Parts: sequence; C-alpha cells; structure tokens
Amino acid sequence: MGQLLTIVKEYLKDKKWATILLGGITGLLGLFTIYIFSDFDLEALDSLIAMFPEGMLDFFGGMVAMTNPYGWLTIEVLSFIWLWAGIYLVFSASSLLSQDIEEKTIELSLSKPITRTKYLGSKIVSLYVIITIMMALTFLIISGTIATSQIFIDEGLYWDRVGGTYVIVVLFLSALSMIAFFSSTIFLNTKKAMVIGIVALFLMFFIDGFYSYMEEIENLKYFTVFFYYNPIDYLVYADIDLFIRDIIVLASINAALVIGSLIVFNKKDIPN
Repeated sequence: MGQLLTIVKEYLKDKKWATILLGGITGLLGLFTIYIFSDFDLEALDSLIAMFPEGMLDFFGGMVAMTNPYGWLTIEVLSFIWLWAGIYLVFSASSLLSQDIEEKTIELSLSKPITRTKYLGSKIVSLYVIITIMMALTFLIISGTIATSQIFIDEGLYWDRVGGTYVIVVLFLSALSMIAFFSSTIFLNTKKAMVIGIVALFLMFFIDGFYSYMEEIENLKYFTVFFYYNPIDYLVYADIDLFIRDIIVLASINAALVIGSLIVFNKKDIPN
C-alpha cells in the first residue's frame, strides 16, 4: 500500500501545476460567463433567440436553457468542458502508463515487491484524483460566483443540482480519459493511445451532436459517452430520472474500462 501511495503522490506532484492551472482557468471561464450573462438585457435576448431556427434551439437545449443563468453557464462552459479539460486529460492518460514503458522505468517499479495490479491501480487512482481535484477547483470558483450573482440568487441557488452535476462531470471526463488509458494497456505506446483517445472523443461528439439529423448513425448514440452527459437537463430542468440513468451508465463505463485495463495489462508482455 505504501508503494502504491508513493506512485500516486509522485504523479500528483508532477501534475499539480497543470491541474491547478487548468482547473482555475476553467473556473474563471465560468466566472466570466456568469458576469457576461448578468449584463444581458433578457428581453432583447428573448427577441433575438426567437429568430433562431427551431432545430438550432433544440441543439442548445431550448429557449428556456438559453435564457436561464444555469442554462447559459452550461452552454458556454459545461457542455464544452471536454474541449477545455477533456483533451488535456486524454493526452495525460495516454502517456500515464506507456511513458514508463518507453523510458524503461517500469522495470524498476515492477522489480520491487509490487504486483502489476497494484502498479496499474496506482496509475488509475492518480488519474481519477487529478480529475476530481481539477473539477473541484473549477466548481469551487463557479459556485462562489453563483453565490454572489444576483441573477442566480433571483433564479434560485440549487446547490443539490450543482453538486450532482459536479459528480457527473468527473465521471464524464474520467470515461473519456480511461478510453485512452485502456488503449495504452493494449498498445503500450503513447502515440497510438493518444490517437485512439482523440479520435474516439471527436467521433463520439460528432455522433451525439448529429444523430438526430442522420438516421444512419442514430443507433450509435447509445455507444457514445456524450449521450449520457446532459448537464442542461440536470441544472435547468432538474431531471432526476435522467441524472440517475446517466450516473449509473457513466459509472459502469468507468468500471468496465478500469477492469478491462487491469485484465489486459496483467496478460501483456512488457517489451524489454
């Protein structure tokens, strides 16, 4: 257990500034978005939005979402958090294991009395801790801004929805990252894992964004992580049934990728 914690601590120490910087920037983006919305003339905004084609409004969550402070925050920040933070995490997850193999440092780690399962488990724990801390910082800044924003106070301070959305965001980003990490256990190569992780991310985003317009890909929506990430429905519409479904599916995806990674790595020959 001590060696496992040592590996986790070393990775956290190595990534601490990137974690703080990215979590802080994303949180400040939320702060900036909230203050921009606070200065909007909502009546003028309603008139402008009414001119949008119906399909475009549905794409952004509907009229209510675009004129609601929680909806606006979601559209501008949370809906694209895969872009703000997800791509970086995919890059990090791609090299988390394979870099040790490419630099031959894994031989030193496994020469100590530590099993492959514990070694890989420490890498996975490190990844989840980084994501949890990064998003905690983001949501701390956003929550502080919400608490002091009159437009949110007038709308209502729904901390249960904010807290639930934080959990979903962590699971969502973790699933995207674990796809790349799982790939790295198969190929033991950073570049291949990175390419698969990025391609999978954008392919799933494309399918989720356009399946309603293309019958040929509609059934593929169930195989995308994005289909189970619906922050507007949690924050604006308080859809508890959808929240429960998404949190169960995302947790299951994470569990499957973790177990799959452990199984593949334990059976893999480590190149000399």
